[in-house]
Amino acid sequence: MTQLKFVVVVLLALHLSFAQAMAAEEVPASFSVGKQYFDQGKFEEAYTELHKAFRQDPGNQEINFYLGRAAFESGRFEEAVMAFDRILIANPDASRAKLELARAHLRLGSRELAKQYFKEVQATNPPEQVWKNIQQFLDIITASEQRHFLNGLFTFGVSHDDNVNVAPSEGNVNIDFGGITLPITIDQQAISDQIYNTTLVANHIYKFEDRPYTWKTTAVNYNAFYENQNIHDINYLSLASGPVFQGKNYLWQVQGQINNVDLEYDRYQSAYGLSSTLTWLVDQTILLNAGVTAQQKNNYQDGDQDADNFLIIAGPVFTLGLNRVTLSFGKEFENAAHDYNSYDRFMVLARYDRQLPLDFGFFASFRFQNTEYDKTDSLYISNRSDDVLDLSCGLSKRLWQTEDKRRSLSGQISYTNTKAESNIALYEYDKNVTAAELTFAF
Repeated sequence: MTQLKFVVVVLLALHLSFAQAMAAEEVPASFSVGKQYFDQGKFEEAYTELHKAFRQDPGNQEINFYLGRAAFESGRFEEAVMAFDRILIANPDASRAKLELARAHLRLGSRELAKQYFKEVQATNPPEQVWKNIQQFLDIITASEQRHFLNGLFTFGVSHDDNVNVAPSEGNVNIDFGGITLPITIDQQAISDQIYNTTLVANHIYKFEDRPYTWKTTAVNYNAFYENQNIHDINYLSLASGPVFQGKNYLWQVQGQINNVDLEYDRYQSAYGLSSTLTWLVDQTILLNAGVTAQQKNNYQDGDQDADNFLIIAGPVFTLGLNRVTLSFGKEFENAAHDYNSYDRFMVLARYDRQLPLDFGFFASFRFQNTEYDKTDSLYISNRSDDVLDLSCGLSKRLWQTEDKRRSLSGQISYTNTKAESNIALYEYDKNVTAAELTFAF
């Protein structure tokens, strides 16, 4: 190497070393402090220090990158967008800046811009885990753009009822005959039968883009077919629709309702009305439910049973680990066309659920209702008063579930004992029902 070349190389080396030293000295001290705060998860402090560094060196891409991330983590999404945009102006192919920019646009609600930047990064064939993470964001965007949602369940069940006719426990009933009390013998025996039932529940939810509520429509169809006692065959159809308002810790829905009941394939009863339900999340262990329903009933086989009905139900749900306890209290008023069909009713329900290993579940419940009728039937000597007590228990098992948990198949077996007591012996009965069901949820 000639002497001239040697001098030139030395001068270049000194120049580069000096330039690097000057650059190192020019990096603001606040950048190192801000980056340290960021690594510690102290994003507010990090943002403050990094913003100081940015004011001293606004063209530094590394400062802009960390400033953008600190802005994002501290909820300053618009400032995050500006920081990452500055990086892309200087370096249009900076994939990491595009990825962070896409996240910021997504949080600002600019789904189309977010989707564009996500796809640009995905097109560069990034590492597999990065590609999967981007795809998850794209799936979230697709879901957020979806307007129609459909879910529900279909249940098929078989049960055995040892008293399908609710035959009275006693054979004698006292009636009023011209002011004289006479005992009448009721020749009715308890009859058992096998029942096959199906239940279909379908929910459709429409999500508005610019409204603070969704619109929910629910259809329910229940059918019960008796093997021998076909006079009890039932078809029930219900349709409810209305807005649903959802807040941070509550869900409130108001729905118009209409339903129809056919008994032995003849039209038996229809009803229409309005309901409102509120679910309030107190904390992670306590949920409060309340509901009000008002409806008008039309009975096609007995006009005296046409009625206005009003129902109030409220109660808490306690969740403690794998245990759940549900309490519900209700009051019902029915004002019928004929006063001896009008009543006031009080109801209470207590249910315990426990999750067991291997996707098993156990439940036990207690239900009591007292009904006081407003007027004495002309055949009886006093106003009718009934008490009905149900005791149930059962075991369930999830048999199958898709990976996304949107569809599942489960089975359940249960036993229920019902005991009804009344001041009129005709309405006293005992019955036992055992049931097995399969439910497909979608």
